[in-house]
Parts: sequence; structure tokens; C-alpha cells
Amino acid sequence: MPVITTIHATLPSVKRRIRVAAYARVSDDELLHSLSAQVSYFSSYIQSNPEWKYVGVYADEAITGTSRKKRDDFNRLVEDCEAGLIDLVLVKSISRFARDTVDTLQVTRHLKELGIDVYFERERIHSMSDDGELLLTLLASFAQEESRSISENIKWAIRKRFQQGIPNGHKAPYGYRWDGEMFRIISEQGKVVKDIYRRYLAGEPAYSIAKGLEADGVVGQSGVPMDDSTIKNILSSISYTGTMVLQKNYINENHVRKYNKGELPQYAVEEMFEPLVSVEDFAKVQQIKQERAKAMPNKDFIKTAFSGMVKCGCCGCSVSRRTTKYGKKWNCNTRERKGKGECELRPIYETELMDAAMTALGAENFDEDEVRRRVEQITIHLDRVEFLLNNGSVKKVMRAYKKGYSGFSGKLTCGCCGGKLESDTWKMGPAGQKQKVKVWNCKNCSAKRVLDEEVRQAVQEILQSKDYEPLFASTFEDMVVFDERFELNDKERKKSVWQRK
Repeated sequence: MPVITTIHATLPSVKRRIRVAAYARVSDDELLHSLSAQVSYFSSYIQSNPEWKYVGVYADEAITGTSRKKRDDFNRLVEDCEAGLIDLVLVKSISRFARDTVDTLQVTRHLKELGIDVYFERERIHSMSDDGELLLTLLASFAQEESRSISENIKWAIRKRFQQGIPNGHKAPYGYRWDGEMFRIISEQGKVVKDIYRRYLAGEPAYSIAKGLEADGVVGQSGVPMDDSTIKNILSSISYTGTMVLQKNYINENHVRKYNKGELPQYAVEEMFEPLVSVEDFAKVQQIKQERAKAMPNKDFIKTAFSGMVKCGCCGCSVSRRTTKYGKKWNCNTRERKGKGECELRPIYETELMDAAMTALGAENFDEDEVRRRVEQITIHLDRVEFLLNNGSVKKVMRAYKKGYSGFSGKLTCGCCGGKLESDTWKMGPAGQKQKVKVWNCKNCSAKRVLDEEVRQAVQEILQSKDYEPLFASTFEDMVVFDERFELNDKERKKSVWQRK
């Protein structure tokens, strides 16, 4: 009798390759060749291992390791780890990862919670190992102390030079150039400086002076028109009298630049500049500034949960709180002072910012103390709000565009005349039952009104996302409206077409 044996169906198991990335950093422009060598080494090393899948090398150029705020690729590495794209991170040494013990431990612990191992090659430490954290704590402390020692030696040398009247570099203020011996006047710029002082002494405010210079085509050192803050800096600089003051600023223990208000001695070096302003006129200007400040004090200053921590994700400038008839909102200072052409960030209402904070912190109610305790920085983008938490993690919340601010404002173009469409309301429906609906209207020609509902439908179908409005605001340059179609042009000028029904 035949014997039958069942052979069960099995599929060969394929072992998933470990997704590996590396991080590299140098803190000096002169060491960029070292950064290139680190990137090349890690790229070839990872790709030579058949069990590893190469994710990439994240590298920060000429950035200090004492803080992670300006280390864009380091923060991008953490974000990709949080997104589940990486299993293992390779680093040359602890000092390349961070020179701050708290930063090192916070980030490695955070990645460890996500199941991601960090391997420090020089020290031969795996963060996931049993003794990894103990060794990391000790060695990271040594790296931090080494950084502190180097910093103190550099500060000592700079202060010794200050005592001898030697500046730390020769960066010339507006109106001057360094010729190897002293700062010489640049003729055209010197005339502008004298004009600024003359107009201010005549009673004209800094804002009006800035607008007048912009109308005359005058630009600052960076090649853009001066704003009122630049004018105020020129009016406050004693350098224009011929005297240079050394150690006006200093770096504190937390690596933050501070204005020297008496914490350290200052040194006045005369005849370093060719004078543009008399000492008497400079003193009069300071007196006028003080009198104006006393006459217009900020009596209504209120510190909120977000004060001092909100930045613009488009231009990097600070974002300030403003009061409008529609409520409190936060505006980019660059956009407010220089116009929409300089920064495209849309204002965000405080209510939306509060909702975003609750989402990022996983809270049911808004708590100002908790925000200030847990959040280090908030960055507003066109499509999202990013919260950098004190534990090193970054939380992203999509923007909601509440009230009168739309992600489509300024981005809808008439296909007939090329003018910008403006939002409006229009009554629609049968007689006696008409209701107001939002529409987009061209005031330059007789093109038909476009329903806001149809615009939203088109964008949502193209982007296939519930967050279509903030994504449109950040991704697309404009949308051209024709009778039979919408043409969406992204910022790389790639076109998407949606046929109107």
C-alpha cells in the first residue's frame, strides 16, 4: 500500500537587510576635506557590507557640536529615525556626535527607545549594549570638558588681545573698509551715514529714514534695502566717532551670545576709524533715543507661552505676536517689515498655534507652563509647525489655516489676464433661499468666478491627502485657472492639470 507524506507549502524566508546611516561633522571651514573623507569612508564602508542597506551619510559643515539648533543634517537624521527609515547609525566618535553630555544622552536614549542602535567607532560603543550608557556618560563628559577647555583657552587669548587693543577680526561696519592699518571711509556709504545722523537729529524717525533710503535705491552691506533696525544700529554705533569698543558681546556658558552689560570689562580703542560723526552729535542722538523710548514705553507687554521661541521656517527670522480685529496672530518679522516678496510665510493665528502645541505634546488642554517646560523652539513653515522638544525629539503638526487665512491666497492666477484671484463671497441658490459661498474672483477682467469648493476638490484630488491645503501652500508656486482646466505649477515648474467638470 503506497505511503503518502504531506509536504507543506513553505516560502523561503528572506532576511531583511539592516538599514544603516552615518553621521559626520566638522566645526571649522578649514577641515572640510576631513568631512569629505568621513563621508567617502562611511559610504563605501556601509555599501561593502552585503547585510546592510545604505541609507545615506548625514553631514554638517563648519557647525559646532555644543548645540543641535543649527545642525540641520543632525536634526534630519533624528527625524528619519523617528520615521522608521533607519536601524543603525554609525558615528566616527562621540565628539563628532555632540560635545554636550546632555545632548548625547538625550538623543541616544531617544533613539534607543525607537530600537535604533548608535555605534561610536573610535570608542567601540554600541548604545544598545548593557554597558553602553555608562561608557557614553563617562566619555561624553570627557568630550564636553575637552570642548570647554578649548573654549576657555580661546576666550583667554581673545581677551588678552582686547586688553592690548587688538580686535578679534576686522569686519568693517557699513561705511568703512579695512586697509591693514585702520578702517577707512567708503565715500558713497559715508555720505549715507552722515545723512542718517542729520535726518535723525532733525526729528525724523528711523522707520521713515529707512523708507526714504529705500526709495532712493540705497542698500546695506548685504545688498538689500535697510530696515529701521539697521538704521537704529548705525545710530547706536560709537565706531562712527572714530572709537572702537572691544568686548561688546560675549559667549556665556550655554554657548549663547549675550550683550555685555557690565559682566566683563570693555576696552575703548581710539583712532581705529576715520570719524564720520562728531562726538557731540553722537551724544545728542543717544539722548533723543532715550527720550523717545521713555515717551513710548511698551506698557502692554505680556509674556506668552510662545514668547521668544517662535521662528520662521521660510527665512529663519523671528516671528512676533500681533493683535488684530480678528484675534491674536504670529507674523514673520521679515515679511512684516520688508513685504511678501521677501518671505512667503503666512501668518498663523494663536488659536491654531495652541492647538498644534496640544497635538505635539499629546495634551488634552493647553498648559502654558508645560509648553515652556518641554518646548525649546517652534518653527512655523507653510505646511507644518515643528516643535523641537527639550529631549531632542522633533514633533511635526500640519497647519490648519483657520479663519481668513487660506493656503490658496496669492497663489491663484487668472488664465485670461494673468492677474491674481482674490477671495470674495457670492450669493447662490434659488430665489428666497440664496446662501453666501466663498469664491475666487479676478478684478482685472470679466473671467467667471471660481468656487472655493472646486479649487479644494482639484487640489485634494491631485495631492491625494487630507492635508492638501498646507501641502499646496508649501509645494506649489501657483495654480492658473482656465474655463476648462486648472494648471498647478510646483516650485520646480512641473505642471499638473485638472480638468474642470
